[in-house]
Amino acid sequence: MVPSRIIPVVFVPGVMGTNLETTDSVPKPVWLLNSNSTVKSWMMRSPDERKLLLDPGKTQVHGGGKIAAGTAQTEDELRRRGWGEVAYMSYGEWLVWLENALNDAHAGTDYGRKGLRESLCHIITPGLEKLARDEVALSYKYQFPVHAVGYNWLQSNAVSAERLASRIDEITAWYRKQFNYHCDRVILVTHSMGGLVARYYSEVMGLRDKVLGVVHGVMPATGAAAAYRRMKAGTEGAGIVGVLSALVLGADAASMTAVVGNAPGPLQLLPSRDYGMGWLRIRDGERVVELPASDPYSEIYTVRGTWWGLCDDQLLNPLDTTKKTVEQDWKAFADLILDDVQPFHDDISGKYHANTYAFYGDDEKHKAYGNVTWTQQTPPLLRGGVPPMADLLGIRGSDDPASGGQLVKTTLDGKASFARFVLRDADEHGDGTVPVRSGRAPAHRAQACVAFAGIEHEGAYKLDATRRFTLHAITRIAQSVKGTALEYKA
Repeated sequence: MVPSRIIPVVFVPGVMGTNLETTDSVPKPVWLLNSNSTVKSWMMRSPDERKLLLDPGKTQVHGGGKIAAGTAQTEDELRRRGWGEVAYMSYGEWLVWLENALNDAHAGTDYGRKGLRESLCHIITPGLEKLARDEVALSYKYQFPVHAVGYNWLQSNAVSAERLASRIDEITAWYRKQFNYHCDRVILVTHSMGGLVARYYSEVMGLRDKVLGVVHGVMPATGAAAAYRRMKAGTEGAGIVGVLSALVLGADAASMTAVVGNAPGPLQLLPSRDYGMGWLRIRDGERVVELPASDPYSEIYTVRGTWWGLCDDQLLNPLDTTKKTVEQDWKAFADLILDDVQPFHDDISGKYHANTYAFYGDDEKHKAYGNVTWTQQTPPLLRGGVPPMADLLGIRGSDDPASGGQLVKTTLDGKASFARFVLRDADEHGDGTVPVRSGRAPAHRAQACVAFAGIEHEGAYKLDATRRFTLHAITRIAQSVKGTALEYKA
């Protein structure tokens, strides 16, 4: 007998994990991760082309992406469930695995008796107690159709949360109307920035009662210092999708700033106050300046006219070749930080669904930027003297193609003094993007928050260990039906 109670499992992707199209009367795909060939055109695009195409106000979710094969569902059904909205290259195989693991009551598994969920009664899942047989048995009394809800990752995550709210209401209403099933709550599974969207939806918008529980994968819970580093030096790529993403957002500050400097979503990945202080370090020999002291928004993100500030105002608008609109471009950027980034950070600070499970990367081989350190490397004999730190920090620099750093020229005793500041490598265990300090931040508010080695950020759900953790967590979250309208009454 097919269960008449439905708990949709809704996957929310990470930044750049949703396909985008133009808002034209006849929309055209702009960002489509079906295969390597679909992003080749980005390799040679200039900063001004990137800015024109990746405009938060002129893009929307594209649902026509490639659908992964390998489930019992038709392509039309999976497209209805939103699978075409998310990046096939990143999530195609994962969605198939999850759909099959959650809907395996068939002869091949002896109707679940030899399924993956049953195996979790015997296998130790890091950070979780073994499942009990009655927990697994209860889960088979429900259907768990896997949905995906994309969002325009260029826009504010608060706006994306509104889309998530609308889609969740549509999803649950469809099952009630189409089959007269009981369906009023979902389970959320998130990747990276999708976790921030989900937290805003459930905790800030006050819709937690529509969610049985949440599984967060590699969420930058308090931000990631890599977001600063990328604005200064372009996107580094790990894995094929990471490399392709770097080609799209830009491998240098000019290309990166043209897109991200006008996009609140990626800017909301910057470290919040909860990340901690002193993560930006500027070192000249034994002298070290650590920022922020108390407020990253005023001390780093909106500092103008310095070589180490987050954003070079000259790079914000490559379409303005004569730099006539620099003032208004800078004001628009500063407004994004103060009106979209800081309030969003404050709104979600310390807020997690009560039934949260999370995993993160903790691996020496996948280091991430916990701190970002600029180090002065010009030899003393070539510097022309050592000026005060205040002089070094108060001026613009120029790009040094040889080192990828910044050349800073000051005046000391009437003579020129030169310094070259270079970014040091990532310094903290993580997943290549999110450092441990941010990945484990939900620990005190979660049912479980577990570290895994071997995780690469973009491919976090491609590992057997993290997939089993997620399946285990979903099965346990399902026990929360007790006391709700989804519970079977004796």
